[in-house]
Amino acid sequence: MKKKLIYIALLAVSLTTASCNKYLDIQPVGTVVPTTEADFRALMFSGYKVYPEHKSFLTLRTDELLLDEFSTDLATLKDLYLWNDQNPDRNTQPMAWETFYKSIFYANHIIAEAKEKAGDTDAVKQIRAEAYLLRAYAHFELLNTYADNYNVATALTDRGVPISIKVDLEQLFAPATVEKVYQQILADMEEASVLLQVTDQVTNVKYRFSRRAYDAFEARLRLYRGEWELAAQAADRGLAINANLENLNDANSKLPNDFESKEMIQAWEEVGKSSVSSSTLISPVLLTKYDKGDLRLARYFETRWDDNIVSKKGGNNRFNVTFRNAELYLIKAETAARLGQKEQAMASLTTLLKNRLTVTAFATAQAKLATLSNAELITYILDERARELALEGLRWYDLKRTTRPEIVHSYQSRNYTLNQNDPRYVIRYPKEAISNNPDL
Repeated sequence: MKKKLIYIALLAVSLTTASCNKYLDIQPVGTVVPTTEADFRALMFSGYKVYPEHKSFLTLRTDELLLDEFSTDLATLKDLYLWNDQNPDRNTQPMAWETFYKSIFYANHIIAEAKEKAGDTDAVKQIRAEAYLLRAYAHFELLNTYADNYNVATALTDRGVPISIKVDLEQLFAPATVEKVYQQILADMEEASVLLQVTDQVTNVKYRFSRRAYDAFEARLRLYRGEWELAAQAADRGLAINANLENLNDANSKLPNDFESKEMIQAWEEVGKSSVSSSTLISPVLLTKYDKGDLRLARYFETRWDDNIVSKKGGNNRFNVTFRNAELYLIKAETAARLGQKEQAMASLTTLLKNRLTVTAFATAQAKLATLSNAELITYILDERARELALEGLRWYDLKRTTRPEIVHSYQSRNYTLNQNDPRYVIRYPKEAISNNPDL
């Protein structure tokens, strides 16, 4: 009974704080223990809704942004910007932890009870599939934030994160190994694959998982694990469903990360939180990656009244994004290049560039690509990921999984350095989490 009351309280908080956005047009049911399909759909909505905006804050750690020292949110953001995880100011925005597990809690409840309570209809199967994928994705993001990259030689012993797969509000979780967490993620994905009923979600519920989102998730997961062939196969499956790209040469094209974009796969995560967007400027390090004729430069960024350049991709939930087609083309390009398949890599890359560059710039890029060695091509593709996926929350993971370069941030006329291969590329568990759970 105690657990049930706590569950009802959590659900009540979630539902009363939820707003119905343009593409989250749902009226959740009341704060009752779910027994019907509609109840479990509302519970699934809560799982999506409480999921954290951690990628906005991860962006502060990268080479993409400069912190505006006159920002009203300076006190909450500066220690994130300076990689001060050891002893942050008490006002610092904490990195997500509890919210990940709260989202997982909703998924666990659906997985445990939806079939028994609401039946085994196609609609309930779809809800259960989404719950498995939400649980898998949350553990995947926890790993990427708080654990080292997957290394087949050390994954069995590398510290990962706690695994949560049952509804038990009183249990304390000890960290599992990276390998064990991935085994759970892949097991959840396998369960979801059997249950999925929706190939591609319609625009007004694009935040939900679908078969297309599943393929994109697997492509990213396999890429991060260095499983190049499996990553390429998953990307191909996703693009077989829909391979469209926004052509920025078209004056009527949308931003590629707009939730109504023709290439959007899943418009869920708030990667451009307004407090971050309004408190930062675009770093010259990022801006210099764009060559003349790159249409993204004017579409992604704008010059402010004081001549500083800021993002146009965040600060509005219409730019929420988890997966989109451009990433799949980049995954195909990178995996092909890492397998030594230069022609295939160039084919995927040029498909994307044709939709992002002027005709003249595209011809120049094609000529340049033809001269690159395979190693140079990989570097070009990683830079293209930085250009295309700028400020969408993936840059930190890309830096961490590849070269872990030195990054320098300036604050109050002083330089702060994240060194090459710095241990801070793996973020410490939050102090609050450790205080509440000695097993950490």
